Amino acid sequence: MAAAHTSRRALLLGLSLTLLFAAAQAVVGVAFGSIALVSDAGHMLTDALGLGLAFAAATIAARPPDARRTFGYARAEVLAVPLHVALLAGIAAFIIYESLGRLDGAHDIRTGPVLATAVAGLAVNLLVLRILHGHSHDNLNIRGAALEAMADALGSVLVILSAAAIALGATPALDAIAALLIAALILPRAISLLRQAAAILLESAPPGLDPRAIAEAARDVRGVLDLHDVHVWSIAPSFPALSAHVELADAGCTEHVLTDLAALLRERFGIVHVTLQPETPALHLAMECCSAPDAALFDPGHSHELARR
Repeated sequence: MAAAHTSRRALLLGLSLTLLFAAAQAVVGVAFGSIALVSDAGHMLTDALGLGLAFAAATIAARPPDARRTFGYARAEVLAVPLHVALLAGIAAFIIYESLGRLDGAHDIRTGPVLATAVAGLAVNLLVLRILHGHSHDNLNIRGAALEAMADALGSVLVILSAAAIALGATPALDAIAALLIAALILPRAISLLRQAAAILLESAPPGLDPRAIAEAARDVRGVLDLHDVHVWSIAPSFPALSAHVELADAGCTEHVLTDLAALLRERFGIVHVTLQPETPALHLAMECCSAPDAALFDPGHSHELARR
């Protein structure tokens, strides 16, 4: 709970800094003719909206479980991701549309104020990135916001380079090219974030947790004949879960075997939420576990012959 509170505080601070400076960049960009700076401001505005979504989702996710939502509200942060991605795609489309009309280099740009604002923007983005970095491992929206702050920092660098080049006599079209490059930074991250959210909603195995490797390790536990019907998924990015059927050599040793197996899953694989169904080979055969639609990952090597003897 303390970690969740700290994460929400980091989000709120990052949101405030990003929103304030996005407004400053937009004003300077419009006043002095830089579509690159306006694009960076739009990107930062999207970041601010993303941070707002992440803050709201983190606040909801901190609510305790109840009788209807027995896993709590941890997936609230995942549900916020599609809206976050839509905002990213929208701002990228706007940047592309505005930039294409300026590739002729006919627009005047006051490079001094643009350059100074972009340098200040880089400093703000690096500060926000530092604030969010320590919390990005266990919250999908904070991870997305941290990636956006990193891309914003790169965007500020592009604005700095284009403004400096124009000040030295290069074509003003570089400003529009920098804006298009900023748009190019946005879309791949939007796709990546959406894929991560989809993997959780589809209850895919989390990265680094292979059901077959887990089943193989479980067979080394004394008293375990086999682990099958193995399902590994994430309730939220930092909340892996597992369910499985455990075939036991001796039903009388159930307590000790399940205790050792739970310890293995916790210590080696980091899975704390574990649901294990103990069964003998005869019970496994009688229940026809292997005919279940979700039994596709069972090890065909586990013996049905033992149950028939």
